Amino acid sequence: MKDQTNVPAQSAGATSVPADSAMESKHVQLKRGLTSAQVSMIGLSGALGTGLFLGSGSVIGYGGPATVFAYLAAGFLALAVVWALAEMVSVHPVPGGHGAVAASYLGPYGGYVSRWNFAVTMLIAVGAEVTATATYLQFWFPSLPLWAGTILCSLFIVVLNLFSVQLYGSSEYWFSMIKVIAIMTFIALGLSLVFGFFPGVEAIGTGNLTEYGGFFPKGIPGLLAAICLAVFSFGGIENVSVGAAESEHPERDVPRAAHTMIWRLLLFYVLAILVVLMLQPWAETAGSHGTIDESPFVRALDITGVVGAAHIMNAVLIVAALSAANGCLYSSSRMIHSLANDRQAPRWAAVTAKNGTPRRAVLIAMIGMVIASVLALASPANAFLWLYGCATIGILVTWVMTMLTHMAFRSKRSAAGLPLAQRHLWAANIVAPIVIAASVGIFIGLYWLLPVAWYAGIPYLIILTLSYWAVRSVHPMHMRDLLAEDTDK
Repeated sequence: MKDQTNVPAQSAGATSVPADSAMESKHVQLKRGLTSAQVSMIGLSGALGTGLFLGSGSVIGYGGPATVFAYLAAGFLALAVVWALAEMVSVHPVPGGHGAVAASYLGPYGGYVSRWNFAVTMLIAVGAEVTATATYLQFWFPSLPLWAGTILCSLFIVVLNLFSVQLYGSSEYWFSMIKVIAIMTFIALGLSLVFGFFPGVEAIGTGNLTEYGGFFPKGIPGLLAAICLAVFSFGGIENVSVGAAESEHPERDVPRAAHTMIWRLLLFYVLAILVVLMLQPWAETAGSHGTIDESPFVRALDITGVVGAAHIMNAVLIVAALSAANGCLYSSSRMIHSLANDRQAPRWAAVTAKNGTPRRAVLIAMIGMVIASVLALASPANAFLWLYGCATIGILVTWVMTMLTHMAFRSKRSAAGLPLAQRHLWAANIVAPIVIAASVGIFIGLYWLLPVAWYAGIPYLIILTLSYWAVRSVHPMHMRDLLAEDTDK
């Protein structure tokens, strides 16, 4: 495949703008330094976070044991999104991933909304994760102020992203590997406790799945509510597409990463949640307050007699939160770099260091991270909920825009007589509209489940749209026509 990481060419219909001579003398290209294994782990980083290790009680509170089906349904939606992403970015491995592809196939507005929405969503996630990490540090250092811990964690993540992409890829690989090992260990221990394979411990059995109101204690409405909340556990899977422009072999690595990543996520989430539900009555899990001592992972370790279970869990939580923050900051900075190349963000953010790292874009992303962290620290009960509301809407917007882009991608390539990618989304004409309809349905359901998503999300979408017209009126936009490039080959 032809290397497509050059400075974007002018698309048909875009306003012709002379290139800035100062920018021409600087580096504006990313470098391919991510291995296949690293691309795969980057995809896991965002979706495999503290929610699984500590949080899933709120989802279980709605669905009870049927929460297993909720995660299956949410996982299959995520599977469709990931395969659509993989199909598009393996053909067009450009900076900005699915956002840059949206700019070509949906036009300037589609590219602007896709990329800025994803960048902002990731920034909010970074602010939440570094604040969470600081909270976990207080488990060991009670006198450490929350603001100090947040700053320390933020600086650590920023440093990892300022250096070469190889350093980022290596750190994220090992962060994610620790999370995977922790989940596999928990599942193995949990199953051994449930079926009596652990020496000296009586089998717990599967009675907790049916003895407290049955498998569907809150009926179909409860299951649907659980699906709405479970979807957000898979937010961050889009990171796999952002790494395409820095992958050594994107046409091979991205589809492979998408395939292995999503099935791992489904397996980990479904098995881990199933084990949680079998280890204790679902109402006890739903009634937990999200403290480390109440984590079902800690419970499993305590039953087996592992010394210092809470400390082991705390270390895993810190790694999980830092990993998620690391991946989200990476994705946000690459989106900002792509926007700058298309003159939809400050042009100087397109400049990269000699090693290919977009350090200026990282700094912009860092500013957003600081704002999100400060808001979360200043008023955790209010400001943080508003940030979370924006994040949940941001995930839904990303999924809808991805599937709209995929529909345009398939339609326009077919009209131009271009072949599909070797590995493509099955039954795309049916699956894409289903994902879009499900995302809209989830948004409607959030009015009752998470009202702040409406109060924060709708103004956020209005501001995002108005900002596009403001940027467009100030500076002509520079877009790349990916379809024309393929047609010319």
